[in-house]
Amino acid sequence: MAAKISIQTLQAGLKKWSSRFKSRSEHGFTLIEIMLVLTLIAILSAVTMPSMRGFTASSRLKSSAHAIRDMLNFARDMAITEKAAHLVVFDFDRNLYWLASSETFDVTDPSTSSITSSSSTVLQAASQNQTEQTTAATGQPTTISRTSMILGIPQKLTHNISLSRMMTNRNSQSSQVESGVDYIYFSPTASSEDTILYIQDKRGKTMSITIESATGRVYLQQVADQERDELGLPTVFDMG
Repeated sequence: MAAKISIQTLQAGLKKWSSRFKSRSEHGFTLIEIMLVLTLIAILSAVTMPSMRGFTASSRLKSSAHAIRDMLNFARDMAITEKAAHLVVFDFDRNLYWLASSETFDVTDPSTSSITSSSSTVLQAASQNQTEQTTAATGQPTTISRTSMILGIPQKLTHNISLSRMMTNRNSQSSQVESGVDYIYFSPTASSEDTILYIQDKRGKTMSITIESATGRVYLQQVADQERDELGLPTVFDMG
């Protein structure tokens, strides 16, 4: 309440000085009046800056959760469309995630389904060259898959956002991962595995991304601080 009163008082002060400035605009301003206005602006900035920082951090956390959800939904759609299993792989140590297909995925070493940035450039150039050669030979352009430009290419989480934990019920066995590489699987029938993925910002604010096994649908939820503490998730992250 005190913060609100102080802000309102400062705003009223600015309004008062503004009206005085208008009446004296033809005569200019004194140094004292300019200093008073600058002081009021500095105080207002100091009061509102913490809430603005919190709003920005919250926006980053939500945008990261939405980006992961979009990738999961895309994997589900591709599994149905192409009638082949698709996966989203998560590297907890490097805060990366990427799309993989059953044709390129090795369950014993999930990290091999990713493509480095350098090899990605080579592969894209080779793909374009192949398309040009086929077009020249047949007169008809080849059909490019919807996954061709993103398959295996790691996506980096937003600045100061980290993968925290993934809990999965896979083959009737519950597993919990906080480091290394793991994945979320979508079958051609859209089914998946009961999974909850937690992501956090550096203040420990948390969002959960839940995948329903029967339908493969994805749900987002803000996690309360009390629930985060009960789960034993970090309260502060060291982002290096």
